Amino acid sequence: MTTLPIRYRRNVVSAYVTTAVIAVAALVTTPILARGLGKEGFGIWVLVGSFALYLELLEFGFGKAAPKFVAEYAARGDERGLRATIATSFWILAALGSVAAVVGAVVAALFPSVFGISPGLSGAAQVLILLVLLELAISIPSDTFGGVLMGLQRFYLVNTTLVTVTILQAVAWTIVLAAGGGLVELGIATVALGLGGQLARFLLARRYVPRASISPRLVDRALARRFTGLSVWFFVLDMSRVVMVRLDTVVVGLVVGVPAAGIYAVGQRLTLALEQLVEPLTKSFFPHSSSLAAGDDEAGLRRSLLAGTRLSLAIAAPVALALGFLAGPLLDLWLGASSGFGEAATVVVLLAAAVTIGALTRTGLLMLQGIGQVRVPAMIVAGEALLNLVLSVVLAREMGIEGVALGTLIAVLVANVGVLYPYMCRRFAVSTGELSLALARAHAPALVVASLVGGALAALAPSGPVVVAAAPAIGLAYVAVFWFTGLTGDERAGLRGLVRRDRGH
Repeated sequence: MTTLPIRYRRNVVSAYVTTAVIAVAALVTTPILARGLGKEGFGIWVLVGSFALYLELLEFGFGKAAPKFVAEYAARGDERGLRATIATSFWILAALGSVAAVVGAVVAALFPSVFGISPGLSGAAQVLILLVLLELAISIPSDTFGGVLMGLQRFYLVNTTLVTVTILQAVAWTIVLAAGGGLVELGIATVALGLGGQLARFLLARRYVPRASISPRLVDRALARRFTGLSVWFFVLDMSRVVMVRLDTVVVGLVVGVPAAGIYAVGQRLTLALEQLVEPLTKSFFPHSSSLAAGDDEAGLRRSLLAGTRLSLAIAAPVALALGFLAGPLLDLWLGASSGFGEAATVVVLLAAAVTIGALTRTGLLMLQGIGQVRVPAMIVAGEALLNLVLSVVLAREMGIEGVALGTLIAVLVANVGVLYPYMCRRFAVSTGELSLALARAHAPALVVASLVGGALAALAPSGPVVVAAAPAIGLAYVAVFWFTGLTGDERAGLRGLVRRDRGH
């Protein structure tokens, strides 16, 4: 198990718990907020939340650079470099947080007229935006401290604060609405608790880097230039992701029609959930690769690439198979057989295949970022986004929503299998044949068995609660075979040991 990042089990488990808590909280609080605020008030709440997410892009990728340098300097035992990283990151992000606040203030002034907010709620909407801007101005530079914890491979601490804030916010929203509060009161509670989470991460970062300081005297201009060189490409990656995820629905709405956009969005939401299952398993490889590179451990990088790629596919492939065989019944169970959303089944199948192919290069992409080689991967992903957009527009005219999903799949194949896969193999000195053969030995038997199980279950045309049992059966069949074909004896023993004791504490 030496190929895996330190504290791997704890980080992965905490990430899955965080994902589950956020999903459940959204499920529970959405009807509470919708009923308590009314249609217009809830619409304002959702719009402002989306607006805040876009403003966070004004970090321009600098927030992702801190974990890389923290991991690098920590591996070298360079306390001076660690302290310089923290101060440099904080003040760069403080400047960008101010920019976000200024941009947001302009939007706040225009918000009521742009969205046609009724006079009775326009003032509350503007106050809500200003509260969110206050949080952004503080939280953007404060993201440095979460980055410190991630760079030290203590994701579980970040996740603990996120779970705590999510639960407290859900409780606070319920209390505020029960007491007759509205948008402003909800905003105050949300911002206060969000900043409380930032304070907790600051205190935790200080615990693990005792002499950490944000004194401007510690800002290192040479390090700031290194930050900038990486952050530009992190930003390209972020924007490419926005294009691929957000614009597909827009393309459907413009080319096929608004009702079709709703159907496509439903299918896309299921496959985005699949991506969220893969992410916790791989994100630790980002700082881990920085630590290995700092020690010039090329052999460790190769072993980590092999192990991480095998594991990411072990999550993506069985879930994608279950979605592929049971997309129609799952959609009927979720939204109702007469809802008209059954047309999204083909979209689910195509996008699930795209996510699985993306999992093939997910670990390698993160490791390339961790060792500081971001430019080429960012250009490849940007090319994928552009190809995705062009194909989606062209194929939407010919095939409707299925064409948009097919365009996404083709772009993923070209960029990931055709370009990124051989590039990452070459960089980590692993032959494409060696990696492909290792993956085939690990996954092909499981794929065959799970496909047989999936085909048999799909032939029975399951419906209702039976689907809830059929989908996990496909996944369990895959995992059961993979346990023997995809893991060595030492790895199986190590995984059993991780249940009892987390290595690295």
